[in-house]
Parts: sequence; structure tokens; C-alpha cells
Amino acid sequence: MERPRITLVTPSLNQVRFVERTVASVLGQRYPRLEYIVMDGGSTDGTLEILKRYRRHFAYIESTPDDGPAPALQRGFARATGEIMGWVNSYDMLAPETLEFVAWYFATHPKTDMIYSHRVMIDTADRAVAYWLLPRHSGRKMRRWPRIPQETCFWRRGLYERAGGIDAKYRFAMDFDLFARFMMIGRVDRVDRFLGASRLNPSSTSTRKRTVEGGVEIDRIRAEHGLLPRPWWPLLAHRFEQGMEWRGRRFADEGRVLPGCLPGLGWTYDRLWGGTLASPREGGSA
Repeated sequence: MERPRITLVTPSLNQVRFVERTVASVLGQRYPRLEYIVMDGGSTDGTLEILKRYRRHFAYIESTPDDGPAPALQRGFARATGEIMGWVNSYDMLAPETLEFVAWYFATHPKTDMIYSHRVMIDTADRAVAYWLLPRHSGRKMRRWPRIPQETCFWRRGLYERAGGIDAKYRFAMDFDLFARFMMIGRVDRVDRFLGASRLNPSSTSTRKRTVEGGVEIDRIRAEHGLLPRPWWPLLAHRFEQGMEWRGRRFADEGRVLPGCLPGLGWTYDRLWGGTLASPREGGSA
């Protein structure tokens, strides 16, 4: 199988505590046709000093003050040449062998335009603290409630172009908007594994979507897509959330395993990676 080129974009701003592990989880894929683009928003906390050590592994890197992650992603994807695309925030991580799986899946499922997986939640010490076990994909549900784990999403370039790309007017829910447009025109699959990890971090996009401002954006996106709220939506959303979390707790309690995780909770992502994330070596993961 000839591997497709995969473009990953990482938007970053002042994430010195986490960004090196993000980069290590991407370069550690050892994927031969990776195009890695880093868009920094003018970090002043030491992030740039870390990124400079990996500069030769990036297809492109810039550090320019901007209006948030959406404009940075928009500019980054404008430079992308990959057949498959995705983004990894500078506090999240990919699971081992994710890109090889992504390449294989798209090659063997030619009608699929986008994939995502279940989610591992990690804390600031990289410990697994929760799972999202998602049901089979339903466009009807996922277009209404922002529960697609962004760090696990990959899509075909053609889908991104047909959908019109990132809308830079959104500060918190740009992924919800993009994926809603993807679901309107393409086929989406949820794969039964964990492709990455989302960090519980006050500055994360997932956290900010749950603020008042994030809720306003989500309502605006629903309205733009003709998804007017119904009186029963809060009840259905609550049941969906409860089911997702209940399945995750049961998965952990039973010590079950899927690719991209270890049994139970409390294990560190560095352990999943065989100890290569805690002390990444420049050039050693490329």
C-alpha cells in the first residue's frame, strides 16, 4: 500500500508545559509521509525555545500574534499538501501508530471521508482519568451536540475543500462548525479504538466550549445550520452524555483494552508510549 501524505497542524500559544510531549507524540509516529505544520501565536513562555529544537522536522513553522486558534488553523491548512488532514492542539497527544492506522483505514474504506475515535481524557500529569466510549456514528446526534473528539479526527483533503475549511470567526467551537459541515456532505465513521488523548486543561478548546461564550457559539452554529433548538434537546443531550460516560466507567472498571489505551485508569500516556514522551530527544522521534 502506498501511504498517503498526512498533514497535521498544531496551533500553539504559551503551552511550554505540554508542547514538547505533543510534538513527540507526532514525530514519534515515524510516519514517512508526514507534513507537520506548527502555527504559534507569539508565545512568550519558553514554548518557542522548545519548538526551535524540532524545527528541522517541521514542514513549516511560524510565530505570529493572531486572534486565536481558528485563524492559525486556517493559515496552516492553507499551506497543507496532504491527502489526509487533521490537527493536534499543543496540549493534546496522538496514540502510538495512529497515523499508520489512519492511512490504512482510508485506503481500505474509499467511501469514508472522515474518521474519529473514542477519547482518553488525561490530566496535567498525563494520567488517564476518564474515557469517552462513543456509540456508532450518528450524524443526526453529532450535528446537534459537540461530542466528536477533535484530537482523534482525520479527514480527506477533498472534504475539507468542499466544506470551505475552518471558519475563523469562531474562537471556541470552530471544530463543531467544521465537523457539522463535514457531516452534511461526507461519510463519517467512528472507529473502535483510541487515536489520541485530550488533556483536561483550563485553556483547552474543549474546556472553553463549556463556558458561556462557548455555548453562545454552539447555539450560533446550530442556527446557521438550521438546527433550531427543541424543548427535549437538553434531556436527549443529558442521556447521550450519561451513556457515553457510563460506558467509559464500565470499560475502565472491567480493565478492557482497545488500541491506544492501557487497562483501567491512572496509567500515564508516557507508559503507553514506552517511556519516550517524558524525556523526548530532539531528532530521536523523527
